[in-house]
Amino acid sequence: MSIRSEQSISTLVIVALAFLVSCTRNVKEVQFTAENAKFNLIIASDSSDFKDEIRNRIIDKYSNNGNIDVVNIDKLENIKPEDYDVILIIDTCIGCEDFNWSMKSFLDRLEDNNNVVVLMTTGYSHHEYSYGGVDAITAASRIANEEEIVTRLSEEIDRIIAGE
Repeated sequence: MSIRSEQSISTLVIVALAFLVSCTRNVKEVQFTAENAKFNLIIASDSSDFKDEIRNRIIDKYSNNGNIDVVNIDKLENIKPEDYDVILIIDTCIGCEDFNWSMKSFLDRLEDNNNVVVLMTTGYSHHEYSYGGVDAITAASRIANEEEIVTRLSEEIDRIIAGE
């Protein structure tokens, strides 16, 4: 391989990594505790303006009735699913099929995934994403979709809390 080719490949890799780092940010990890909590919810997510707003709206809706932990998505591998009644994962789909490895690993080790809700942000929101028997709600990161996405996530979370 020529030196020029190696330099081109190196440049391409650096640009791709910079792009990926710029697209994802860490979330502020916090815990919300409700007196007489009826459920425990964990939200594992990366961060963007759109995802932050969705996450904040879900927290606002459920924090009075349940305990909520918010963690970075890369912490999923350390999560004990049995500690939570509802698990909400908010991730970014890269390349139409590439999910976060931490999410894949987490879903692979679940014995029961009936309490898992996944939101995948993607450039093509009409594609149906599924992994490990968990179907994802998909959304393009557009503020216009915010209300619809919060409603769909809330319906799934409410279904799980009700034990349906």
